[in-house]
Amino acid sequence: MVKQNLHCHTTYDDGANSPEEMIQAALKYGLTSLGITLHAPIEGEFWTPPKEKEPEFIEEMQRLKEKYKGTIDVYCGLEYDLYGPKYFEPYEYIVASGHVIDGLYVDNTLERHHLLREHCGGGLATIERYYNNVASIADIPEADIVGHFDLLTKYNEKEALYDIESKEYKDAAYAAMEKLVKADKIFEMNTGAISRGYRTTPYMGADMLKHLKSIGGKLTIQSDGHFADAVACAFDLCEDIAKSCGFEEIWVFDGEEFIPEKF
Repeated sequence: MVKQNLHCHTTYDDGANSPEEMIQAALKYGLTSLGITLHAPIEGEFWTPPKEKEPEFIEEMQRLKEKYKGTIDVYCGLEYDLYGPKYFEPYEYIVASGHVIDGLYVDNTLERHHLLREHCGGGLATIERYYNNVASIADIPEADIVGHFDLLTKYNEKEALYDIESKEYKDAAYAAMEKLVKADKIFEMNTGAISRGYRTTPYMGADMLKHLKSIGGKLTIQSDGHFADAVACAFDLCEDIAKSCGFEEIWVFDGEEFIPEKF
């Protein structure tokens, strides 16, 4: 069973609950460790904290780490966006994601995603821009986890924006995936769109997972929860899907490094 979540957000950025409330929810749902990620500060972006709030977050996470020692392992993580400045120093692990292309949002709202498609020149061009952007995570040695690799499909269940079965889509996605696997990055199976009601299944989907398995990729399962009850959202479903795609283990953080753990 999945007992760790390393990707969730709090009132320090765009989450609804405090770090301590997220920890209490993790205990309620039977997790044995919880990593809370702060969105890396980007000036002018509403979903990231101001830079001056960062030390307060680090201090609070250290306090909670000590308070809950022996009850649940608490880790302090950063979700870095490729759009922002690189700064990784105080954090125990890094989730690297691509939320923004040329100042336009991939996942903020469906309407804003349509603006991105128009800016890029259509669906195929957007696919290529997005996966080229995500592939650049391979060039960031500090990045441990690739956040929501196929975030581009967040709204695909509500509106058929991309044909994920097409050769064009798979060529772009698999090329990025293969570059990231060669760089030894861990891929996240993410349930954030389920908890927000945009999807009924996690991303990555089965085809992506099967390809990841076939090329020796590493998998982790995370909720990307932005409120307390989402802290372990659909973890059983993720485990079942991952097993059906051939995975027998996920990669977990032990406080010092990432190690494989059998389901």
